[in-house]
Amino acid sequence: MILVADSGSTKADWALIKPDGSVTHAHTMGLNPYFHGPDKVEAVLSVQEFVKVIPVQEIQVLYFYGAGCPDEHFCSIMREGLKRVFTRARIEVEHDLLGAARATCGRKPGISGILGTGSNSCRYDGNRVVDNIPALGHVLGDDGGGVHLGRLALRAWYYRELPADLEQDFNTLWPEGKDAVLHRIYGGEGQNVHIAKFAQFLIKHREHPFARTLIDSALREFAVRQLKKYDRWQETEVNLVGSIADLLSREVREVFASEGLRTGRIIRKPIDSLVEFHREDTHGDTRA
Repeated sequence: MILVADSGSTKADWALIKPDGSVTHAHTMGLNPYFHGPDKVEAVLSVQEFVKVIPVQEIQVLYFYGAGCPDEHFCSIMREGLKRVFTRARIEVEHDLLGAARATCGRKPGISGILGTGSNSCRYDGNRVVDNIPALGHVLGDDGGGVHLGRLALRAWYYRELPADLEQDFNTLWPEGKDAVLHRIYGGEGQNVHIAKFAQFLIKHREHPFARTLIDSALREFAVRQLKKYDRWQETEVNLVGSIADLLSREVREVFASEGLRTGRIIRKPIDSLVEFHREDTHGDTRA
């Protein structure tokens, strides 16, 4: 049996391809080697709820596409954790960016990007990523993603820049106050995930001129700083995956068009498209 996984920083989707062609899905928290070592990976995938759905000892091949897997160092951390659970499987760990490209472009060249909790982008040749503007993470980058949008919403709140109606709603949604929110953000792990939760405030108020201005500024930064750096971007469709791309698909298309970009496919989760991609890839799929 073949298992395909797509893991962002927040959530991971798993799809089991059975010998009869049927597919079973499972979900876990996101697994990212920047934040999670092999012990954590093993612990998350050993819980009864997961192994009831995914027969870990029967998996022959695992294709894992993950955030935080840009090079062999981080891939090896993830691979070690996965090997402890899927002891009989051939395991391939790839960056989630390659997963996004394969999900949106299939085997055709194009530009593909991720707009979820974080952001990333690449030029894809139909098989591999051939160019990539570096993703700088939630401290220096994640342009256009949930972390960026959440940061903009929080800064406007703390700096008293929100219009009165938005500030009233913000205070209603987070009545614990500014000190408590700040402590939660800086007081533990997963800063990127905590900050990204505040993106929902802007999405909720997307029709409000102030919120729309912040949204457009974040999406434009992603377009200009990343997508327009690739060769032949004017003639190449941009395809996106991720929750932010999906929830703000109208705004994405409008901002990208204003920057001269052609928007192609926008899909929330790449897992189903990755299943189809690997169904076609029959070479070696059944080797242990």
